[in-house]
Amino acid sequence: MRKELHNTKVTVRLRKSAYRNEWYLYIESYPVYTAGKSEPQRVREYLNRIVTTVVWDKTRTARTTSSSKSYKPKRDLNGVIQCKSEVDQEACIYADEVRKLRQRE
Repeated sequence: MRKELHNTKVTVRLRKSAYRNEWYLYIESYPVYTAGKSEPQRVREYLNRIVTTVVWDKTRTARTTSSSKSYKPKRDLNGVIQCKSEVDQEACIYADEVRKLRQRE
């Protein structure tokens, strides 16, 4: 069973770990239409990669609550998430390469 992709955008995103100061890299595809469902689905594929040194873009707020603010990650010209650590940066580059493959499917 193959997924139909109509104008599907594939992006690399971060999910905060509940227990540590680290973020999981995952790929999100939307809209993905599957057989038997009338509504488009949001498909997440986790890459088993963790980053801890993300550079946050202080000019782009993601969420604001009464007690705190969260920010979106800073990205380079190619859309790759920026990190301070070289190992974390390689994980983000890997995630972007996987994203390119999924975008062409």
